[in-house]
Amino acid sequence: MHTLAIVLSAGIVALSMQEKPSSAVPKKGDSVSVKGCIRAGAIDSNEVEVRDGSAGYSGFVTLRIAGDKKIVNPIKKEHDGHADVLVGILKSDLLDPNSPTSKRVGNTRITIGVAPPAGANQAPPPMPVLDVREIEHTGANCRT
Repeated sequence: MHTLAIVLSAGIVALSMQEKPSSAVPKKGDSVSVKGCIRAGAIDSNEVEVRDGSAGYSGFVTLRIAGDKKIVNPIKKEHDGHADVLVGILKSDLLDPNSPTSKRVGNTRITIGVAPPAGANQAPPPMPVLDVREIEHTGANCRT
């Protein structure tokens, strides 16, 4: 009886350790919900989800806030420093967290490559843009 329990326990542990299949990454044109910290006209987040649940992005990303001035200006003025949820349309693709040079295993990201030489003049990657349609105020402030 103890042998059966040990075998079953080992099987359950092995199944839980297997890598979960990665979901699709939100693409340009997708309606997304972004939960994060609003600062200086951008939102820092590690929770970007397509509204229909078909894709998600768990890597850290900073999205530039854009859209109708009637919506965006109050967000920039009144919600700076708040941890809120923005709903909108992606105007740019997000970097794929499972690109050939990077792979997520559990909560760890493994990246293969060579750092640029010291003093190399490299432009930062372009910041993805979120066309904001609405805000869900949480009442929470960002941690500093």
